[in-house]
Amino acid sequence: MKQIIVLGNHKQFAARRLGARLARVLQENGQEVLLAGLKTALPAHACVKTINLAPAAKAATLAKTFQKEKVQRVISLGSLLACEAAATAKLPYIYCEPENLKEEKPVKNKKTLLKKAHKVIVIGTGEKALDKKLYSSNAIRVKNPAVWVEHDHGYRPACFKKDNNLLAAGPLGKEGGIDTLLNVWKQLSVLHPTWHLTIVGEGAGKTTFKKFITKHHLQESTELVGAEADLHDLMRRADIFISPVRQAANLDQLLDAMASKLPVIATEQSGAAELLDAANGLLVAGEQADALQAALDELMVNWGKRVGLAVEAAKMRDRFPFEVFAAFFEEA
Repeated sequence: MKQIIVLGNHKQFAARRLGARLARVLQENGQEVLLAGLKTALPAHACVKTINLAPAAKAATLAKTFQKEKVQRVISLGSLLACEAAATAKLPYIYCEPENLKEEKPVKNKKTLLKKAHKVIVIGTGEKALDKKLYSSNAIRVKNPAVWVEHDHGYRPACFKKDNNLLAAGPLGKEGGIDTLLNVWKQLSVLHPTWHLTIVGEGAGKTTFKKFITKHHLQESTELVGAEADLHDLMRRADIFISPVRQAANLDQLLDAMASKLPVIATEQSGAAELLDAANGLLVAGEQADALQAALDELMVNWGKRVGLAVEAAKMRDRFPFEVFAAFFEEA
């Protein structure tokens, strides 16, 4: 069966995070898969055939694309438009979204589309039955799976200018904690000249942070990368992952970094304790630059510590196996 995975573009649902891995798993299991994105960049590490869709495509146009590609089934990750197009083309489809997703724009026919779906996959951890007002009787709740990538030491993204790479992610605003990280890095970059810091994120503070980097002559050791960057691709060559956020952390990013065998540093205020303990990562007080500096310095100089944390962190693959998630999308 030939099928297409369509990635939606929603602020609360990083569809491409799951899409690339799902496509690869289904392909490894002998299924023919296409990967397409609506208003979202396709992952650089997908390793499957991809097609481009017009950002402003309508359901009818998308349906014609499905027919042209001779698709037999549609998997929609957060795109109700893809469901509508599948229904128009009279193709079976599976829809997936996180539980309690808030639509950026109300979709009047959402419930009708979900009722027509072959399956509705809801990513969540609740124990109560799914809300019948939101989901149809064919909805199934599944755990958020860990998306992991293998390290590739022969590969170096353009932003990684040295051999030892720190990778950080968070909003470029007060809540992101990037200001604290850069103040720490101003000190550590002098002590550890062989290391490089890449920060992935967007926000109002981007210009301010760029000026900080220039003012303190950090251009050679530091780079800001937009949120559209393929974080999983960057994880391939990273050595330490940092989540300095002061508010709720992006647990998807932490989970995937840990599953990818990266030692992780995160702040206590972020809710990261849900995933981290003393054995698999380091938790620090987000407002205390000294604590972050000490933790980061320790990992940069202590290779054995990094390895120990990474080995324990990688067990997230077993706690949140992607294969269980992918099995719900296997050919019926």
